[in-house]
Amino acid sequence: MVGTVHAEDLAFTTFPRALGVQVGRIAGIGLSYQKWDGPWGYQFAAGALYHPLMDDGHDVFNYNAGAQGYYAIFSDDFSTWLSSRLYVLAGINHRGYKEAVETPPYSGTYVAGDFHPEFGLGGGVGVEAVFFEHFAVSTEMVYALFWRPIEPVAHEQFALEILPQVSLRYRF
Repeated sequence: MVGTVHAEDLAFTTFPRALGVQVGRIAGIGLSYQKWDGPWGYQFAAGALYHPLMDDGHDVFNYNAGAQGYYAIFSDDFSTWLSSRLYVLAGINHRGYKEAVETPPYSGTYVAGDFHPEFGLGGGVGVEAVFFEHFAVSTEMVYALFWRPIEPVAHEQFALEILPQVSLRYRF
């Protein structure tokens, strides 16, 4: 079964779409939609936060959007209530935030600081477990390259990281 899904009763074939939540610096943090078509799949996630009062130092706003493409290496039904899929992935992400800056320091008073954009590109491997044909949990490990164009020095604009990502979804 390497690279393709042959069984007709796999949860991914019967229920190829999923809605839920995703947490990952490349995948995105927020609500997500996922779809599989044979061994190929994709997922989008996006989220936003807005704190106009900046109470307790929360950023004024913070948003992100991510997209990932998948290719299944192996899929199997282990029983009538458990299926899984091993896959490789590649993704892109954009994030932006306007930070809260405490002025003067230790005063508890915050003002809106600079806007910080960030762009990410990454790839890695993941495993999705599906319980009772509908409840999906994914874990991924991703190497990610981030570009922060606001940094004044070129070598400070880039960062390479290895990051975990997780999701909870309902397959339908």
